Amino acid sequence: MSKFNLTRIENGQKLRTSDVGQLLESKSIKSETWLFVSPHDDDLAIGAALLMQAGVQAGVNVQVLVVTDGSQGYCTAEQKDSIVEIRRAEMFESFEILGIAHQKVHVIGYPDCGLMPFQGRRPARGGETSIAGHVGLQNAFTYFLRHVRPDRVFVPTPTDLHPDHQIAHNELMISLFHAGGAIWPELGAPLAHVPKPYELAVYCDFLDAPNIEVRSDESAFEKKLQCIAAYKSQVQIAGLVENVRKAGAYEYVRELAFKLYSADRYKSAFA
Repeated sequence: MSKFNLTRIENGQKLRTSDVGQLLESKSIKSETWLFVSPHDDDLAIGAALLMQAGVQAGVNVQVLVVTDGSQGYCTAEQKDSIVEIRRAEMFESFEILGIAHQKVHVIGYPDCGLMPFQGRRPARGGETSIAGHVGLQNAFTYFLRHVRPDRVFVPTPTDLHPDHQIAHNELMISLFHAGGAIWPELGAPLAHVPKPYELAVYCDFLDAPNIEVRSDESAFEKKLQCIAAYKSQVQIAGLVENVRKAGAYEYVRELAFKLYSADRYKSAFA
């Protein structure tokens, strides 16, 4: 078994542990389901491969939802017409390295670099692939949240320069509320509890400092590097693996807390 050193900062205090349940204050970690939402198939390999291994080893039901189809990831002219199938095979190989089987990897398959027209929810048109007769990220996210029924969700930070990352993050956040409400009953039964959300860093830094550190031994780190290297169609992958190797066996996660508006918060300032 791999060894993980985990740290969580709360109210200025550091909790250090090797126990994922203790890190997240869960007394029933083995009964939990985690959903990792990935704008592109390779994002989680970079930003969460250690955390995902720690979850699998702790007995968590780790599931993945990939948003786009990888169609814009071709690096040679010869790849252009087959890159979707190539990257789909690489994706399954990559997650298998982490102990995540095919049936736990779900794909929405919206166009890579083309998520802007798929914000929100609308009736399907023509031959569009739909869920319950509708398309759009809020439709798809609400459907998968209600069917996977995760306790926690993880998604790359919206500070990334790639619009796919920004859109996927924002649409997931509102979909957490949709999934817990009565709206759109054809997408499944509402969640009893809104999943706890977390942010991951892939290419760009967090807006606010992360409060969770995941540090692993060499065996888990090597699996992470193999997980990234599985995307052989990406000609720059060797350089990326080397950069991750230099940074070491560290990942950081930011726990999110929704700050809902209440007039009571401001009354005293105007009294």
